[in-house]
Amino acid sequence: MLTLVKEGKNANAIVPIVGTTGKARARPIATVYFTHSLKDDNKNDAPCAPTLTLHRSHIKKVNQISEHEYHEICKMIDTGEEPEVGHPLRKAYWDVRDRYETSLMREMYIGDQPDIKFQLDFPKAVKDWPGTMTLFGSSGAGKTYFLVAMIERYLKSVSTGSSIRPIIWLSPEEKIDKTLAPLKKPRWNNYYHGIDISEKAVKESKVGAEEYFKKHVQSAIEKHGENALIAFDDFVDAAHGMYPLLERLYNSSLRTARHMNSGIFSLQHTYAGHRATSQSLQSNRYVVFFPRSQQQRCISFLKDHLGLGVPEAKVVVKRFASLDRSMIVQMHSPVCMFNSKYLLLI
Repeated sequence: MLTLVKEGKNANAIVPIVGTTGKARARPIATVYFTHSLKDDNKNDAPCAPTLTLHRSHIKKVNQISEHEYHEICKMIDTGEEPEVGHPLRKAYWDVRDRYETSLMREMYIGDQPDIKFQLDFPKAVKDWPGTMTLFGSSGAGKTYFLVAMIERYLKSVSTGSSIRPIIWLSPEEKIDKTLAPLKKPRWNNYYHGIDISEKAVKESKVGAEEYFKKHVQSAIEKHGENALIAFDDFVDAAHGMYPLLERLYNSSLRTARHMNSGIFSLQHTYAGHRATSQSLQSNRYVVFFPRSQQQRCISFLKDHLGLGVPEAKVVVKRFASLDRSMIVQMHSPVCMFNSKYLLLI
């Protein structure tokens, strides 16, 4: 179940809750954990109506009850009352109560609290592994912005005097992508290493693709790769002769990332990218979608890779799209999904 209580080694941290106006170095307000323990002391406690905010319309429709009757049932649950046998709301009461108890254990909604949010961040300490992630979305969906924002938060959060991870960004649009501007600020010059892998860059270098790869990509990985944050941005659109080399490097990096203590991140248009994405779906800690611009793709992923039925997947994707731009899927145990306002245990 989900809990805000850390109980020894039995609790696995999922995502912190932070203030929406807090400083970069501010500590999280709380952290959401997953635990196998069902102790009453660790269970979440919240009023019924706010807990079921996202389910209200569906509950009313299924049970054919009015808004007034819905709130009457929620009030009974909050006060510990139970309708007598023969009461017209008794059947609906037990349905609402079951959903309420399930929601307390398997989901968290904080959309009614504008001053806090769930936020995925990289660990500040260099010794802690930053994980692997693939971001899927069409052009303009927000892939680059999402990852750049995460990296910028990390850079600003590191205490003065502490070690900072190198950042290696491989992209055929590295020279022209304005979304990368925050990482190219003078203050980060010692840490950011942008590498143009476009056809134009290879031609202007007057060397072959393989030599360019060795000179610019392989050398940067060998020099700065340990403990680094490495982004493979749309590498399928790289210079023709470089793509096989980049694909091989990406897939091998996924397998060795933990040993190198490096974060490996890929930005792709589709998860059906054959060899460019097949290894990532097996190795990734996180997969990020942008449901407002690709709802059908998100539904297919939840069906094919998480085992959700199509009707349930449609409801979940629509719910996430209504709350935020992104939908983060944690592929490692415990498998869950979250954005800035909602977390769902799968």
